[in-house]
Amino acid sequence: MGLVRLALIDLGRAWPRPGLAVLAIAPAVLAVAFFATQIELRRGEVLAAYEAVGAATFVFQLTGIPDDEIDSLAGSTRGLGAVNSAEAPYSGIGGEIVADTSFLVFRNEQQQEYLGARTNVLGVDPNFDLARDYYVNFHDANPKAPETVLGMPLLTTGGVARAPGPHEVRIPSGVADYVGVQPGTDAIVELVYTGGKEPIVQRFDGLRLSGTFDLVGPDQGRFNPFWRFNSRGQDVLTVRSEDTGTGPTALPIVLNVEVFRGFLSSIRTELARQGVAPARLPGRHQLVVRANSLADVPVAEAAAERLLLQRGLEQACDGQSTRSFCLRLPEKNNFRVALNEQKKIGTGGAFFIALLLTLVAIGTAGLQVQTVITRWRDYGVLQALGFAPAQILAYYGLQLVLVLIGGVAIAALVAVLLPAWSTTSLITAAGLATTAAGLAALPVLLWPLWRLPAELLRDTA
Repeated sequence: MGLVRLALIDLGRAWPRPGLAVLAIAPAVLAVAFFATQIELRRGEVLAAYEAVGAATFVFQLTGIPDDEIDSLAGSTRGLGAVNSAEAPYSGIGGEIVADTSFLVFRNEQQQEYLGARTNVLGVDPNFDLARDYYVNFHDANPKAPETVLGMPLLTTGGVARAPGPHEVRIPSGVADYVGVQPGTDAIVELVYTGGKEPIVQRFDGLRLSGTFDLVGPDQGRFNPFWRFNSRGQDVLTVRSEDTGTGPTALPIVLNVEVFRGFLSSIRTELARQGVAPARLPGRHQLVVRANSLADVPVAEAAAERLLLQRGLEQACDGQSTRSFCLRLPEKNNFRVALNEQKKIGTGGAFFIALLLTLVAIGTAGLQVQTVITRWRDYGVLQALGFAPAQILAYYGLQLVLVLIGGVAIAALVAVLLPAWSTTSLITAAGLATTAAGLAALPVLLWPLWRLPAELLRDTA
């Protein structure tokens, strides 16, 4: 306590310089704390944004798995600890199924006119997340395309933000704008299977339009519009646009999974009626798994892979093996991209923090140089009186510590009055600032102690 009292008295006699140092250290600590807080906020916002568009999602491409077995696989996957959801949607892409969705736009006693669009079709259960669970492998549509999975969020623009029920349909907003309809309108959906000798069609009348969406992806707005003329209850003419791009579109309408299954059942029935040999009917070949968070993605991947292996599936990506799976990370918005973005933010913030700490170190070292030069003779006198170098170092080091404590205390008081910094960030900033200042000042404190007392007195003289 006596040494502390002497250090305080000594600082009080030369108060302008240590006082200014205290006032300079306080904003430096606050600046470091502010940057640390902002870095954590930005990193959290980036991760939340990526998670919102499916960064915690990965896809298993399934081969040779019967359709009725996939529901069991999805259910078991949902039970894994790190997994938030597991979906196995039906998709017309690669299954040779398209959807003609039309709406009545004019009618009288003799005729009716309809406007509509041909698109892909997606069959989902009520737990399907439209904004995060739709993934397309364009190799299914074009064998020349690479085997990559692209996340294509379906962002709600009207109606209720949920998957459709058994008597509902969701359509792209571009189709709704083209026809001129709003949620609540009755739609006619015709599912068409083109994989046989003749198309197999099943019509669903009176499906309520529950909502619209925008697709985020390369096929946004790409659909095949048509106009249909009906006279006395019979379709007379259908006119389709020819300028709709090449190949099937990934832009879907969304139906309930039971509607899609009902259509698959009708395909089997019709093929049996025609006496056609059993064909490989469209099925599901994707298991879309979403982890609880980005941090849980590696754990969820490993747990899901173990489950599939236990179910007798082989891990293979050649597409030729029977009963196999292949893990495919989305081409965009996957957790690796999110972690890279988070790392960039951390690197940029660390640069500014390092710059601030460098300024603190330079300022503290400069202050200590001035102090040592001013008291150069005192070092020689103290050593001549018998004080050990370690005691002198402790004394002047204590003065530096008191200055740093004063700066941190002022910073803490400001943080209490203006709570814009987290406690963790403030403690971290104080530790970094004092460490940088101490390391910068230490060589200056040792500088006069390397000299003999006579040399110090002679230099002063």
